[in-house]
Parts: sequence; C-alpha cells; structure tokens
Amino acid sequence: MRNRIPAVVGTVVLVAVAAAGCAGGISLRDENGTGISIDENGDISVGNGETELEISGDGEGASDGGAVVTDELINVATDGGTVVHDCGGRSANVVANGATVTLNGSCVLVTVAGSGNQVSVGSATEVNVLGSDNTVYYASGNPVITDLGSGNTVEQGGDAAP
Repeated sequence: MRNRIPAVVGTVVLVAVAAAGCAGGISLRDENGTGISIDENGDISVGNGETELEISGDGEGASDGGAVVTDELINVATDGGTVVHDCGGRSANVVANGATVTLNGSCVLVTVAGSGNQVSVGSATEVNVLGSDNTVYYASGNPVITDLGSGNTVEQGGDAAP
C-alpha cells in the first residue's frame, strides 16, 4: 500500500496542476530528483532519480497512441484520444479528459484521473478514480474500488478482454 500512495498523490497533483494551467511550469522533486515536473509547454516528466519518463505536450515522446509503457507501468496521457493497450500485469495511470482507453488483460492498480473518460479494463486488483464523470468498466474479477471524485461509475462490463 505504501507504494501506491505516492502514485495516487502524484496523479492528484498532476491533475490539479494541469487543470490550473500553471504558467512557467512547476517542479515537485526532492534532492535526489524523484518527483514530477511540468514545464511551460505542458511537457510532463516523472522520475525516481534513476529513470525518467517524459510525455510531451505536443505529442512527441509518446508512443502507442498516447501511452508510455515501461516494464511495470503504463501511463496514458491524452485529451479526447483513443488508446488500446495490453496491460500485461502492469499498473496503469490514465490522466486524460474525454478519452476512450481499453486496457486488455490483467492490470494490478489502475488509476484514472480527469473527466469524461471511458476506461475498460480486462481485470484489475484495484481501481482508483479521481476527477468527475469517468466511467470505468472491468471485464472480470472483483477489484478494490476507491472513488475520490464525483459522478464517477465503476462497474463490471465494457469491451476489454480479460
């Protein structure tokens, strides 16, 4: 659970910063370089001091239709886009507005932040939803659900393959 708290807090901060449209950017990093940065162009950088993931506000640096994928994590960042990916036992963060995201297969932790998203997951151990008017479907299983927003729906169904 301790490893999930920073991911959820980081996602909340990311959504708050993106929604506020911080001119000049913001950096929330410790002395080791661990944390998150958003520059004045909307480019997002997340790192642990050793590994850095970057998502460019102009779409550069993203792969697979708005998803940046590592061995352990899928980060989806898109507005109004459609992303289909195999979860492959990874955790997934979806930070978007008005997006349609399908994560086939088994996910560990799925965190959805933003508004008006439709996310279909094959299965997940845990689903966290932040923001408003998001719909999250899971094809199988019985995930632990945490809804920290308003008007969100999490229910069995959707079109993701288990």
